Amino acid sequence: MQTLKLNLVLIDDHVLFTQSLSHLLLQFDFIDEIKTYANPEKYLSRDNDKEPDIIISEIIMPDMSGIELLLELEKKAGNTKVIILSSVIEIQTIRHAMRNGASGYLPKDTSIEELKEAILTVYYGDPYVGESLRKKLIRNTLIEDQILYKLSPREKEVLNFVFTGKTIKETAFAMHLSPNTVQTYYKSILKKFNLNRTADLIVFAIRNGLISQKKLNPS
Repeated sequence: MQTLKLNLVLIDDHVLFTQSLSHLLLQFDFIDEIKTYANPEKYLSRDNDKEPDIIISEIIMPDMSGIELLLELEKKAGNTKVIILSSVIEIQTIRHAMRNGASGYLPKDTSIEELKEAILTVYYGDPYVGESLRKKLIRNTLIEDQILYKLSPREKEVLNFVFTGKTIKETAFAMHLSPNTVQTYYKSILKKFNLNRTADLIVFAIRNGLISQKKLNPS
């Protein structure tokens, strides 16, 4: 039986952190080699063509973020898995990372044993979210589902157009409806959420995971 030997890459702008984490991880006999990089750009521009089995990366870094790293790796269509290890534990950030190709997400205060579990889980093909984040993630998803359940299919359509900055007239044109009909749907949405203005609706949607800041500001 072949012994498991993994090659890892750690990416974080805190050099002392990556050095310390590397030392801790090398105690596990299934890890063969670890290379560290201060930012995603240095990793992507490296001379070595060999791809690691797993990258463990921070998500917030100067110049290039962990999300941008995920998008660049997606272009390469390789087999490298990415675990985000970050102090950022905001639910929408976690979901955004997972939707863009992360195989795992852990807070930086996780234990070395849980990180070990995450590495093995991800390597064998399953996603992993840190134990301390799972309840928050499930609760947020349930709230989102409950909110959207209250809306009719037409109201959900109108809501999506509102999120993209469309006016009532533009929404009506896109949906092939009259402005009055769209206005009725819009007022119904506000009433169901007990809101009065579009600005309040946007804030409500962001807080409850119906839309991200990135979607509002794609640039």
